[in-house]
Amino acid sequence: MTPYQIQSMLHALPLSLPPQLLLLLLLPLLASTANAACTNPTLRREWNQLTTSEKHAYISAVKKLTSRPLSHQYSDPTRMSIDDFSFTHAKNSHWAHANAEFLPFHRAMLKRYEQALQSAGWVGGLVYLDEGAVYDSWQKVDLFSGEYFGGMGNYAECIPDGQFSGTSGYKNMASDGSQQCVHRCGSGSLWSSQQINSQLLAKATTYEHNFHAVGHVVIGGKCDFGRASWSPRDPFFYLHHTYVDKVYWKWQNLCPSYKTAYEGNLADGEDPNSPLLGNSNPVRADLPLESWAGLTAADVFDTNNDLLCYTYSPSAGDVEYEAMRCPDGSVANTNPWTSLQATASQTIPKSKKKRARASRTNGVTSSKVVSTSINGTRHVQVTCNNDTRDYIVSTGCSIYKLFCSHISLAPTGYVHDASVGYAASDKCAMVLRPRCDTVPVYVRPAHLRAPDAKSVYQYPTFLTDAQVSERQLDLCGTRKSDAKMMEMVDELNAALRVPK
Repeated sequence: MTPYQIQSMLHALPLSLPPQLLLLLLLPLLASTANAACTNPTLRREWNQLTTSEKHAYISAVKKLTSRPLSHQYSDPTRMSIDDFSFTHAKNSHWAHANAEFLPFHRAMLKRYEQALQSAGWVGGLVYLDEGAVYDSWQKVDLFSGEYFGGMGNYAECIPDGQFSGTSGYKNMASDGSQQCVHRCGSGSLWSSQQINSQLLAKATTYEHNFHAVGHVVIGGKCDFGRASWSPRDPFFYLHHTYVDKVYWKWQNLCPSYKTAYEGNLADGEDPNSPLLGNSNPVRADLPLESWAGLTAADVFDTNNDLLCYTYSPSAGDVEYEAMRCPDGSVANTNPWTSLQATASQTIPKSKKKRARASRTNGVTSSKVVSTSINGTRHVQVTCNNDTRDYIVSTGCSIYKLFCSHISLAPTGYVHDASVGYAASDKCAMVLRPRCDTVPVYVRPAHLRAPDAKSVYQYPTFLTDAQVSERQLDLCGTRKSDAKMMEMVDELNAALRVPK
């Protein structure tokens, strides 16, 4: 039983109860809370597994949340509004992206949102869109029809139809604090299930989530869902992130050690010359997550514990694949719905939660400002495991978190306080990759060829140079990732052409 459920039950008890009787009522409740286990997990289903009436009921609950006033608190989801979720996501965007906290933060956010929906009348768990199954036909799913979430509009224009359209009167809080309609203007192709399996699940010993960003860009475009900080303004945000969490859940269930994998070095302070950066501390799973009062990363690692207690339905994108062996040499469990899940999903004992920690550190040892240009940009060098990498930090931005693979920026002087400002977190890149002198270009090996119109596997949509610039992403790092994806798609198509 969660703290907010206990609080609700206490409020429901008559004030006239004798103290002795009240104690007798509370003792079993507290005991069950301390020793409770997840025996009846909530099932999170795919959108197309809902009935027509359920789809309308889900949207009705979303609208009820939107009608609630801003509560400015994040511990009691029965009081939270849509604006509370958008606000805290925007204010913590620099602390909850591009690092180890990304997945636990959003998992905690989704659980609070699920509880909020249930308090608004929704019966069941969160809903996801199996994006990998409709990677090139997602706009044809009835989710984006005029009956439900509406389709694509133009930049700076309201969603043209559906129950969240401008004409429907639907509005929620925008970055300036005013109530505005929602904009959605995406196009292109998402990662397919095969690409997610081959690129992420089959090979990754650490969870990567590039497909997450592609989803925002393809479906959101330059509009609300495509913005890193304020993407929760679009109600589709929660279906997308529930899908991201499902893939994370599948990855966690591959190997027992993945359940508590939590890595990286977080450096406090904004000054690159600060001695703190020479002693960057590994992330700790027992530290509180940003915004979500009373929750740590360790609390949300295991979806089979009493706090979370949910599971996912199988859907069309859950195709078979082979994965590399686990770090301990055991065979990876590629089907989390089998009996093997019980072994891989044991609840973390409460006595061990605070001992969960990073399985390895990233070894950031030092950083320094090499030079500062006339326009205020700075050339910063970060040394990690005797490897020095160069970054160009934009004017008005400072280093907040350091990793060997990248750094995370925040606006200079930006206070980590949800009550300060509204749009400041859009100004600096959350992910900055090392500078490179030559932009990587994919050189196709002689034995491979580009996919044609009839090929089973196609390239997902890639960001243009202008889109990379608009999002303040690193062009070299982006193109390196693109080249890796293109080669993978070419190899998948080549495998199909091999005579059996």
